[in-house]
Formats: sequence, C-alpha cells, structure tokens
Amino acid sequence: MEDLEIRLASVADYDAVVELSRATYEDKADEDHDYIPNRFHGWLSERKRAVFVAEMDEKIVGLRSYVVVNGDQSSACDVEKIHPKFRKQGLQIKMIEANREYIRKNYPNVTRELFYAPKKFYTQRQELFADQVLFKQDIIAYHIDLENLDVERLNEVATRLALEVRPCTREEFVEEILSIAFKIFPSEVFTLDGMALEASRANTGAMVRDGDRFLVDRNEDDSEPFKSYSHGRISPRNKSLHWECCVYTRSHFLFQVHLLGQVRCASEVLADHKNTVIVIHFLSDSRLVSYGRKLLEGLLGFKPCDRLNMKQEYVHKESLG
Repeated sequence: MEDLEIRLASVADYDAVVELSRATYEDKADEDHDYIPNRFHGWLSERKRAVFVAEMDEKIVGLRSYVVVNGDQSSACDVEKIHPKFRKQGLQIKMIEANREYIRKNYPNVTRELFYAPKKFYTQRQELFADQVLFKQDIIAYHIDLENLDVERLNEVATRLALEVRPCTREEFVEEILSIAFKIFPSEVFTLDGMALEASRANTGAMVRDGDRFLVDRNEDDSEPFKSYSHGRISPRNKSLHWECCVYTRSHFLFQVHLLGQVRCASEVLADHKNTVIVIHFLSDSRLVSYGRKLLEGLLGFKPCDRLNMKQEYVHKESLG
C-alpha cells in the first residue's frame, strides 16, 4: 500500500464515494437503502465533523466519517466503508489511525469513540483500540403502504393493548428523560439512525433534529419517572424513505404500544411519500422480536423489508487514549 493516501474528502469526491458505497453491498437491491448519497454534502459542511477518504491509484477505496460531540470529549463515527477488494489488508486500521491522529491534533480532549458495527471485531482491532462491545440491538423493518393504511385496525389493536404513549416535548426530553438516562438508555448511550452518543445534555444538539418525534408512556402518577421512551426520525435513502426509530423498553407490552405510536408518527410525517419503510431498533431480545413481528405482520399485515428485517448491530466504544 505504498501509494495509499488518506486525506480529508472534498465535494469533488462525491461520485467516487457513492461508487465505493455501492461496491460494499453484496446485493445490488440493498443500494436502495444507501444513505451516503443523501448525506455526503451535508457532512462536508457540518461543524466539528471530519470526512476521510482512502485513495489508491486515483481510486477511492475507503471512507470514514465522525463528528466530535459531548463537549469535545467524544467522537461518534457513523460511517466506515472499505472496498471489498481491499479488506483484510490493514486499510481499516490505517484509516482509524489517521483519524485518531487528526483528533489528537485538533480535539485533544477527546478520549473515546462510539459507533455502530454489524459484528464484533477481530482481535487486532480490539487490542489496538481497546474496542469494547457495549450492547447489541435487534432490527425489524417493514414497508408501510400509507395509501392503504388501515387506521381503524390500528386503533382497534391499540385499544386491545390497553396502554398508551403520548408525545414528549424537546424540553421534557432534555429535562426529564436525560435526567434518568441510566434507567432508560442501555449503558447510558442514545442510538438512532446510525449514530451512537452518550445520553447527556451536552449532546442534545446531536440527538435531536427538527421533525423528530418523541414518545413516552402515559403515566398518571407524576411522581413516577417514565418507564419507556421511543424516538423517530425521517431518514432519506437512495431510492426509499425510512422512518428510523429506536424503542427503549424491556416491557413487551410497552414495546408494542411504542411500535403503534411510531407507526402513527410515520404515517403522519411520510403521508405524501411512497416507497416508505419503518425501521425499528431495540435492545436485543428475542421476545421483543417475536412480539414486534406478531404485531406488525400478523395483526397489521405489514410486509417485511427483507433487506433490513431481522438484522442485528453492535454498539462499540473504543479508547483514544
């Protein structure tokens, strides 16, 4: 890899970066759900974000991007792609090392990085970067036919569950939900739409975006803290539109109620769109997978999005010390 160059990306790299991203999908149908084309230009202008590319023989073969968060104490990586022909050649390690060096020079107080990955990592990476798996999440995903959504059936199922969730304001999220982050979020980490962040007020700007929908369980006793929380967001993809949501609860009853709530949110926000998919992330639990499938497939008749459904992902933490 003598001719390898790892550098900051530019606007001119767009086409090559999209080509790289497409090359990483084994099945071309997966490209419909690629987020790179919709995010790349925004990343380049985002404050405290760095986008790196690896180039060999004038061809971009690697991409890695992260944003500095948590009062400049952490970084959050939300994309790491290596061309299939260059995997297992140490390119990933070289890109991480280049990123770490950039952070040390520009953000010396950053001590850790959080990110998603589809698996646990190999021993070399664990040893080099003190890689630690914090927890695992399950994913279920379904197409939503908004034109033919049976609202009456949705209401009937909600009534049968006999529990309710209600909208939560941004202020409630900051003042109340984050104050009990240790009860709501696994390892006190907030996850949504490819980003893993410490669930702290310092990260409010990174966790909350315009148009997001927050739901909490309806509790008549104000003295009791919330037992559950879910967060949904529009996520434009290459040829589809996702409603990405994460449900934070261990209760299978509350889980189902939040699913229905997020389906309602998706139907309201995405009402004028076609080719829409709801993607639900939650702390790995086979019971919740079963209840979620029974609710969305069995009772509501939603069709699984096979490219995304029944997947798993790991949330990692690595040391920059």
